[in-house]
Amino acid sequence: MIIVLLYFFLLIVIVFPIGIETSKLLSINVKLPLEITLLGLIAITIFSSFWMFFLPLGGIWSIVLISSSILTFLNNKTEVYRQLKLFKNKLSQISFLNKSILFIILSAVVYCTSLPAYVIDNESYYIQTIKWLDKYGLVKGLANLHIYLAQQSGFHILESALNFDSVYDRFNDLSAFYFLIGIIWSFEGDTQDGYVLKYYRKGLIVLSLICFTFISAPSPDTAVYILSYILVYKFLKLWNHWDEKEFVFLALLCYQIIYFKVIMVLLFILVVIIWLKYYRVQKSVIWMLFGLLFLFLFSGKNIVVTGLPLFPLDKVLIVEAVWKLPSSMTDFYSEITKAQAYGVSSKVITEINAFELSYSWFFHSGLEGLLNKFLLLGIIVSFTFIFLKKVKPAIKCVIIIFLLHVFVLFFTSPQFRFFIPLLVPMLVLMGLLVVKLNKKTVRLLTFGFLFIGFITATFSGLQNKLTDNILMKRNYNLLTLNLLIQPAPKSIYSSDFKKVKTAEIQYYSPINNGFLYGTYDMPLPAVNENYVKFMENKYQIKIQKLGDSISDGFKYVKIKN
Repeated sequence: MIIVLLYFFLLIVIVFPIGIETSKLLSINVKLPLEITLLGLIAITIFSSFWMFFLPLGGIWSIVLISSSILTFLNNKTEVYRQLKLFKNKLSQISFLNKSILFIILSAVVYCTSLPAYVIDNESYYIQTIKWLDKYGLVKGLANLHIYLAQQSGFHILESALNFDSVYDRFNDLSAFYFLIGIIWSFEGDTQDGYVLKYYRKGLIVLSLICFTFISAPSPDTAVYILSYILVYKFLKLWNHWDEKEFVFLALLCYQIIYFKVIMVLLFILVVIIWLKYYRVQKSVIWMLFGLLFLFLFSGKNIVVTGLPLFPLDKVLIVEAVWKLPSSMTDFYSEITKAQAYGVSSKVITEINAFELSYSWFFHSGLEGLLNKFLLLGIIVSFTFIFLKKVKPAIKCVIIIFLLHVFVLFFTSPQFRFFIPLLVPMLVLMGLLVVKLNKKTVRLLTFGFLFIGFITATFSGLQNKLTDNILMKRNYNLLTLNLLIQPAPKSIYSSDFKKVKTAEIQYYSPINNGFLYGTYDMPLPAVNENYVKFMENKYQIKIQKLGDSISDGFKYVKIKN
């Protein structure tokens, strides 16, 4: 816990001056220190994404990043001190009770961050994706080594840029940092906000039901949940009051969310709606230029890693590259992700019809089935809200985007966690239209959501009831003294591995583990030997290096009969 807390402090010290410099360059008059921090994270996302094309995000990058932060601090000392004074004044205005709540939340977040990671994706590709970026930057055809490594989220790029792996090897805690930003943001307020915006802002606390459990893993989901919630708030603010610089900030938030998780691409419609509403007074085109910049970074990293600019789409914008993923692999990836979402075997996903898929999704066993039923109820209720006269146009836009998002996901990968970024804002808004809240009720709800979220995250017995996936079962000691000092190791599994040598490649494989996609925290290159044999037997392809070093990349070659 102590090391994580120091790490969060280090992040603020590094990111804050860069955020101030960014706000000055873009002439964005940011009023809140937290939003300055968000701007700093966006700037680092962009620069680290350019850097990784040429160099790893390791020690040299860390030196450059810290040096840049120092220079921007020296260039903006007056503004830094002004913002710190503003933050101090805001903190002094908070009641003793709210200060106590924030202190408890900070302690809870830091503790949950120190626990073993819950998400199984952490063991298949989160750790390894970040490790590759730390040691080599972008590697050509990396997805050919392990198909899940094709999912190189912009969040993992930012995580790699800020984990200082060359100094300490257990920092993959950016999810918790975003969650903490969101929680503090929800406690702040704007005196110009009306009833809906005021309590919508506080409604972000609902996300604690989910985020406490997942912040121990470097998953992009938590950051996407927090940023999407803030983006909807800014959309509602801009609907009634035009502010060109706030609009640029809105667009930047949207681009970063999509860069973190491309399934959120429909959020861009909210940006376009505001632009169309005020296009006669909107003069700047910088928001469009930033959009093109993020599109370049997104397609560029995909080309390097998979050979496909819009992975997993393999029929659009074809790039002829030696390391391009074969169509059989993109089909395999689409099948296994879709099968997981619908709760069926990947062997039958192509053999059953839409009705059977829908039936399997709705009657999925355990908690997932219950959440799917809850989601369907939310969809029905939100659909009826569109036709109510008392629902303002801005809120109707949010609901419509949510329904479009549902439609797209249902034909791609309807995992419940993918609906949350828009489901929670929409439910909070609809709840505020139905129920009139007061401070006392909000305070009780806040305690309730925080308590349930924290208890679920800290008791492995409760976590184990959330899933029927044996790989996500946990059993750890809550009172381990070591957790009070430093976070748990990145992987919950044994680091025992063996070296496998073939004529084409040498790699490391886990010993005595049945998880086909498991790579854990093993040395690079890591891939399960059973996975390699599976690809050879089913698709008649072998992994091969592009050059003498693994940093040169990988490709698939057909097995000659």
